[in-house]
Amino acid sequence: MSQCVSYELGDVYKIPLEDGYADLTCCRTLLMHLTEPLKAVKEMARVTRTGGSVVALEGGKMGAFYDPNDGEYSMLAERAYEAWVNGIRKLEGKEFKIGEKLPGIFRKAGLSGIKAEVQADAWLYSDPRRRLSDVKAELRFDYSLFRERRRKDRKYLVAGGMSNDRITSYFNRLEARTEQLLSNDMKLRNDSSLYAGTFFLVSGVKKG
Repeated sequence: MSQCVSYELGDVYKIPLEDGYADLTCCRTLLMHLTEPLKAVKEMARVTRTGGSVVALEGGKMGAFYDPNDGEYSMLAERAYEAWVNGIRKLEGKEFKIGEKLPGIFRKAGLSGIKAEVQADAWLYSDPRRRLSDVKAELRFDYSLFRERRRKDRKYLVAGGMSNDRITSYFNRLEARTEQLLSNDMKLRNDSSLYAGTFFLVSGVKKG
């Protein structure tokens, strides 16, 4: 089996493979981090054989968060996410909600037979199918990321049109909320806030 799989480090804008090498070329949550996603898809098409498929799975605009006990915070959190995405687009030229744009990008890359589908996920801390230890580990990880990058995130939020006062309010409420949940297992296990996100799976065929 070891002779069937190999790994090679490369640049997505210059994949180290010859033309028409692969039957299938795919990526997951990659194009959202690029300033030139079309260039990357064209390169993916280059290394795909005629009649082969190019596939990408990327996040889209459809998402949700709602705390049934705090509608004000729910609106603040959604506004913050929107500003964060807009700020990254403005400052870095990256589109974190690129999913809806994929069919157009694939078409511009010269692909045909383009297909798209939505893959959605929703989760609750109160979901009995999830172990409490896993829920707490996820929450701690997300909290550590927030604390690590809060200064950088503030820059994005400001660029996305959110005021410093609103950002500070959001950060403070997020911290307080997270610490309360982590310090009280019963509160965490009974929290019915809904989180949801979507990915777009888009495929195209390389024409001859």
